[in-house]
Amino acid sequence: MATLEKIRNKSVLLFVIIIVALLAFILGDFLTSGRTYFGDPTTVARAAGAKVEYQDYQSRLSRYSEQSRNQGYNYDNDMLSQQVISELLLEKLFQKEYEDLGIVVTDKEITEAMTGDNVHPAAAQTIAYLSQQLALPEPSGKQVYDAMMNPAKYGLPVEAGEQLRQIWSETEKNLEDQMLGQKFFRLVSGLFTANKLDAQSLYDDNAATRHLAYVSKTVNDISEEDVNFTDEDIKAYWATRKNDYKLTEELRAVDYIVVAIEPSQEDRLAASQAVEAAIAGLNSSEGTEAVNKDSRFVVTRNTSTLGKVRNNDLKKFLQEKEVGQAELIGRSGDSYTIAKLLSTSTGIDSINVTVIRAAEVSTLDSIAGLLNAGTAKFADVVDNTTVMGNDSVWTALEGVGMDEKTKSLLTNATVGKAFVVTDTIQGQPVSALYAVNRRHAPVNYYEVATIEYTVDPSNETLTKLSSDLRTYVSNNSSAADFSANAANAGYSVLTDQVGASSPRLGNNSDSRKFVKWAMEAKKGQVSPMFQDDKQSYLIAMAVTDIFDGDYLPWNSPAIKNQLRAQALNSKKADKLMADYAGKANDLAGYAKAMGLEVAEGSAAFTSPVLLNLGVNESALQGAVAAAEQGKLVGPVKGNRGVLVFEVKSVDTDNRPFNVDEYSARFNQTFGISRLNNPMPLLLGKEKIENKSLNFVVAPGE
Repeated sequence: MATLEKIRNKSVLLFVIIIVALLAFILGDFLTSGRTYFGDPTTVARAAGAKVEYQDYQSRLSRYSEQSRNQGYNYDNDMLSQQVISELLLEKLFQKEYEDLGIVVTDKEITEAMTGDNVHPAAAQTIAYLSQQLALPEPSGKQVYDAMMNPAKYGLPVEAGEQLRQIWSETEKNLEDQMLGQKFFRLVSGLFTANKLDAQSLYDDNAATRHLAYVSKTVNDISEEDVNFTDEDIKAYWATRKNDYKLTEELRAVDYIVVAIEPSQEDRLAASQAVEAAIAGLNSSEGTEAVNKDSRFVVTRNTSTLGKVRNNDLKKFLQEKEVGQAELIGRSGDSYTIAKLLSTSTGIDSINVTVIRAAEVSTLDSIAGLLNAGTAKFADVVDNTTVMGNDSVWTALEGVGMDEKTKSLLTNATVGKAFVVTDTIQGQPVSALYAVNRRHAPVNYYEVATIEYTVDPSNETLTKLSSDLRTYVSNNSSAADFSANAANAGYSVLTDQVGASSPRLGNNSDSRKFVKWAMEAKKGQVSPMFQDDKQSYLIAMAVTDIFDGDYLPWNSPAIKNQLRAQALNSKKADKLMADYAGKANDLAGYAKAMGLEVAEGSAAFTSPVLLNLGVNESALQGAVAAAEQGKLVGPVKGNRGVLVFEVKSVDTDNRPFNVDEYSARFNQTFGISRLNNPMPLLLGKEKIENKSLNFVVAPGE
């Protein structure tokens, strides 16, 4: 009873402890899961009143990923995802502008652009492709639309009409976006036009070439000890240029180690022996039985003529070897290629054929009779409305996916005689008339197996790589130790700065989830050992700093070395100014003081290079442009030294100023048509809030 009484007395305390623990769990998940319980849990990015929703983002990302795979591109999904976000956000911002400005595209405009006499360029390629697939004599939006609405009229199954409607609808949507954009840019282009002052300024900047006599002293001969240079000088220099380093999002400075997962020397030796054994087995057994049960060998069979073989090593192998022989025909790094000749045969390479289609089989039968009797020709029976076709087209019989029935009919058909073939596709009867006009002479076909073998790291190798890096991380649990002790352990430390919109860490593919870890870690925290999804590398990282102010600070690893060099040059130039200012009254005197000769050269204000002094010398360029002819100017401080000069003469292009001409040139150079990235124009002072990391699964989750 005493025990029960104690429990009753402490029940309130226990209840409070349970509630606090539960709230801590929920709050922890709230802060770390990324998908907030409040706000916009489905928003991937937003800016200036426009939002990209997860469903739209995922749909387009999936479509682009599929297209990349189908086209054989080795794409990085993280890079692609950020591209999709930027693309969608730009579209949303444009849509908002269209709505605010009342810009619309009518159904009549779309119809005219798709089916009119002058198809819009944004739809022309699709119309041309569909017209070709329908065997139309020329691209025609009207006939493509007719085939879409009446597929039977063109000898097409119902499903083909549905596919055409889908393509047509997508083309209309893309076309509408293009036309809205054109209307918008026509409207706003008037905001980016030259006035008389702009035109005059452009004329003045481009018309004059100034011929100078000058003396230039560089900072190369001044040592760092001569100027008492400190970090405060770097910081002061940064303060004069901090707008160049304005932050649009929080950044994390990261040191990281990457270990490539690649075969060891033992793995490569074992692979070489396996390939030798496979070749011996292939030469002593039928077909590819020697490697069929070994998943390390990937077998591909192909039949083609010698002329269609593009690989010179394979072509040489086919010319020299007999049926049943195998040989190593190529090696690139850790990849081996073996070939085995399985069989040879003869067959017709290609034929010249006429194909005619019509909705009714009876129509085709009648046409076949006319053609075979010689009373009509192709042009007499094909009107490309109810009867369509292609005349005298060369087509291959092998390797083009032609079904065996059609291939056999075309191979054995009497040359010059038309015949009708009826088949059933997805339950729908489809008929076509064929006439074989000519055949190429029979050629030799080679059936060959190519066997690919790639050396992969063994489990023992992966275990050692993982164990070594895991041990290093465990023994160096602070960011300082992580970076300081890497070299002694045989690792190289790399650096990067990442933010919410960074698609990857460094140059490592599929590393977006590691960016998420860094954005959620504390300053000084070291990660566990991670592995990428493709099992191509191991990685560990440490967050060395967090930049969440308005500007990237002067001591950021990404800019400190560059700033240091620039600030040091600036202080050296200050010393040159102090050493030589007022030390002479003419160029000869300054040349003597500096131990140099007076040089001559020409300068144009719009040229990026000034004399032999380098690029981006804006202060010097301005001084030269503003100088009076015949007057000594300087010393003037530049980025890498000082300049004393005198403008001897000024040449113009001898063309009088014309406000219309230079207004047009201004518009071509600085107008809206030169705007490569419209995002800043649409954003104004707003910033992009990239929330896509909320939808990334962090490593270890």
